[in-house]
Amino acid sequence: MPGESYRLGDLNGSYKSDTSLTEKKGQNGDKMYISTAKAFILAFLAIAVAVGVGIIVHFAGGRTLECNCGFPSTASPSGGSGGSTAALEQCKDWASEGIAYICNECSQPSQAPCPTSAPVTTSRPVVTTTRDNVITTSTQGMTTTAPKIDVRIPLDLNPLLYTVELQPDMYAPLQPANFTFAGKIKILFNCRQSTNQITLHSKKLTYDGNFTVFHPNDINDDSKNMYSSHSFDMERQFLIVHTKDTLAAGENYTLEISSFHGPLLPDLAGLYLSSYTRNGATVHIATTQMQPTDARKTFPCMDEPAVKAEFDVTLVRKSHMISISNMPIISNQTRDGDWVADHFETTPKMSTYLLAFIICDFDYIEQTTENNIQYRAFSRPEALSQANYSLEVGVDILNYFEKYFNISYPLPKQDMIAVPDFSAGAMENWGLIVYRETAMLYEKGVSSEGNKQRVAVVVSHELAHQWFGNLVTPSWWDDLWLNEGFASYVEYMGVDNHHPEWRMFEQFVVEDLQDVFDFDGLISSHPVYVPVSHPDEINEIFDRISYAKGASIIRMMRFFLGDDTFQRGLSNYLSSRAFGAAFHDDLWFALGNQSIADGNAIQNVKEVMDTWTLQMNYPTVHVKHMQKGQVTLTQSRYLQDPDAKDPGKYTSPFGYKWKIPFTFTTSNMPEFNVKSNDVIMMNELTHSVSNPSIPQPGTGNWVLGNPMQYGYYRVNYDEGNWINLIRQLESNHSVIPPINRAQIINDAWSLAKSGDLDMSIALQSINYLGNEEDYIPWSAATGQLAFVSSMLARHPLFGAFSHFMRNKTQKIFDDLTMNNTDASHLESYMRSTISGLACEYDIDQCKTESTRLFAEWMGNPEKNPIDPGLKSTVYCTAIAEGGIEEWEFALNQYRTANVAAEKSRLLSALSCSKETWILSRYLNMAIDENEIRRQDSVSVIVYISRNTIGRSLAWDFFREQWDFLLTDYGAGSFGFSNLIGGITSSFNTMPHYNELKDFMESKTDLGSGARAFDQALEKTQSNIRWMNANVPVIATWLKDMGF
Repeated sequence: MPGESYRLGDLNGSYKSDTSLTEKKGQNGDKMYISTAKAFILAFLAIAVAVGVGIIVHFAGGRTLECNCGFPSTASPSGGSGGSTAALEQCKDWASEGIAYICNECSQPSQAPCPTSAPVTTSRPVVTTTRDNVITTSTQGMTTTAPKIDVRIPLDLNPLLYTVELQPDMYAPLQPANFTFAGKIKILFNCRQSTNQITLHSKKLTYDGNFTVFHPNDINDDSKNMYSSHSFDMERQFLIVHTKDTLAAGENYTLEISSFHGPLLPDLAGLYLSSYTRNGATVHIATTQMQPTDARKTFPCMDEPAVKAEFDVTLVRKSHMISISNMPIISNQTRDGDWVADHFETTPKMSTYLLAFIICDFDYIEQTTENNIQYRAFSRPEALSQANYSLEVGVDILNYFEKYFNISYPLPKQDMIAVPDFSAGAMENWGLIVYRETAMLYEKGVSSEGNKQRVAVVVSHELAHQWFGNLVTPSWWDDLWLNEGFASYVEYMGVDNHHPEWRMFEQFVVEDLQDVFDFDGLISSHPVYVPVSHPDEINEIFDRISYAKGASIIRMMRFFLGDDTFQRGLSNYLSSRAFGAAFHDDLWFALGNQSIADGNAIQNVKEVMDTWTLQMNYPTVHVKHMQKGQVTLTQSRYLQDPDAKDPGKYTSPFGYKWKIPFTFTTSNMPEFNVKSNDVIMMNELTHSVSNPSIPQPGTGNWVLGNPMQYGYYRVNYDEGNWINLIRQLESNHSVIPPINRAQIINDAWSLAKSGDLDMSIALQSINYLGNEEDYIPWSAATGQLAFVSSMLARHPLFGAFSHFMRNKTQKIFDDLTMNNTDASHLESYMRSTISGLACEYDIDQCKTESTRLFAEWMGNPEKNPIDPGLKSTVYCTAIAEGGIEEWEFALNQYRTANVAAEKSRLLSALSCSKETWILSRYLNMAIDENEIRRQDSVSVIVYISRNTIGRSLAWDFFREQWDFLLTDYGAGSFGFSNLIGGITSSFNTMPHYNELKDFMESKTDLGSGARAFDQALEKTQSNIRWMNANVPVIATWLKDMGF
């Protein structure tokens, strides 16, 4: 836990792993207890509150829905599912989830109507303590809990083998609104602690078949069926099976449910419906997305990451379709009605969230890896040629990872599939990775170099997960970064091995490290390791902290340990925890022991890394250069807005002090290729460094901290040192490598934003840009200048700022032009960046060429003359400069395009219109699934919000459509938070702040966006502060520069 302290001796064998499937512990390793007297008082108070709430609900009444409890059938032969009561409970659950079409008219007049909000009824002791130390009290027929409920499943039983059969019914004459899936399941458990309940997760499933519970010795004797009844805890998404007799510890038992059903919806979660069009006809497919908590929406299971088991899967399909799952098919069985049942090889021990079930009509191409792993790439038949690149990259990177980790890929096959509708970029299901089409399909001549890199990076990321996450899984979602941070770093290793010319580790600095700095500089950030329980909280942390900060501190750790120690330590970690679960201390243990074995200077890895994972934010190191041969280092907590009020949600166990692996170089000896033995460990707030290479302070002499920006910290200097670094950029910027040129720009502007550096210094840091020809520094500068542009977009100063930007861009644009023929990968990136700036800031040649190329395309739609690397700029510029004719042409091209990357570009370009009525029309289209795919709706709204004209439209639309957006996206891992952050990112006035605050306070449920709203409010405050502090400085500087 965050407040724990560990001894150095832990490295020598006293480490405690949190991987065992046991209750959470208190800070000292003991369970939490309360006294009998306190329990009695708490119970009495909770009963009183519950009765009061019941009286209020009774008299308040409310809208009701009548339940058609015959869907699915409630027949209960031989003491089956619990009959009408269970069906009514299921109806309540569906109604509370908003699936109102289920509840139309009760088949039995005696049944009560179905309320829109179902009270939770569960059998629990009068007073219990939960693993989150929340007191729960209950009375007959009602339950009252403290605000934070324990959603963790009881672990009295451990599943060994699931035998699952699923049969989606998505075929004519049924209409999509009536599509469902049927299933049956048998689960073999080992009883770890005596109990008379079997608790499973279940969501939106209804049960209409027999329940049986047998000891293996009694499985053929129906009289020994131990099943008594079952009930639902809707709030915790539990199905609780009650047994007649106590299940004995140490024994195995089998639970079998002969029939259950669920709706097959296009909701992008669990087993869901997707579709595409072929020759004007809609083709439906069934696919899955289980992570983090939606396997329970597909079949009843113990849906927690550490609760691993084997899975024996059967998928039932129509004969013209195919089925795919994690393992190869081993047999088929023909059934009546043109059905075919495909039975798959049993999986290794794995987590429920990594399961994948797909029924489709796709085709595939295949290769074989060096270790004879079958590697297949599936897609719509029309797009199959676009899968060649991802297959090539996948095979090569899988070979590389096997060698690097020194652990063979453990499954007999690796499939990848591009589906038309997918909520994230991809999902690492073991043996069957599911991708959004833009993340897997690449068409040369249509897709850009950016699209190509996106495919390579996502493929590498998902393959990294086959080890980090799949082979070794975090014990709980609070260590999500062990999955996503590692995959987000290792993805660069895989792509760098395949495309060394892409300079992936230089790109890392601007794509991940500097990007997450902005997010992690907020008081509403969170630690890398963060306590979570409810599914909404789990979904919240699928964010840049878990991904990019996790990757950045892993990169830093690799640097200070050295490549060899890092590689061997990772291999040891993966081997020791294979097919099991891990806590972050297991990683520190493996790396620390390897560091000791290798005789490294830094051996207590845990002591260092806890300061980076158990507290949020990061430090600034101020380098004070006052005399020759010596500098003084001082660390402080960086906050984008130092005046922001800390809500106290997270407290630092280290007082916001970090153990910093500091490195430096100087103008006397500009050595940037630093190694682990150059590290100076800064353990205190202040540290003095003596070194003969440190020059005398003065004209032209400088010190630069954090060469190659390996460390996760910013660096500040005295004004004189800043000026000397800037003069070096202006006189000969090549002395400083591209990464550190980008670092200087990013640090200067970010420190100015926080008030730690004068804005005039930040402005001077980009003076040299007219001579900069490298993509990495330009990427850093563009990110900072885009922020300034968004702040000034509606300010009188924007005209002068635009003039300045034209001045800085004109020369490099004239040199590069818009001719991208035979450009290398990063040359194409550079040309795309500069052309985008040239058109944005009204350089005539760029706008003229863009409108000419677009008009040529409109004249001959079958032949697009625009280079893929310039399409985004040309499309947006032509639509902005044009009218409805250009917009309608682009919309039609979107509707007919067969390449997903092209469709995505067009969706973005359609938001560039300057016509308010067109943007309003586009906003309405965004939530119409007949126009825009559900997976793209959030992106469209955010695109429009980035248009100065569309900014207010998007905010108004968001508020007007709140109920719809919350219902459809409020439980998602990525989309909802991205939507909130996107549409509020440019808020910079008190009216903006008040509108946002009032809106938040008016809503009782913010879904998975609660953290994003807090961050939006903080960013708005920070933006207001920035405007007040910096607009006068920028105005003076621009005037002095002649703009």
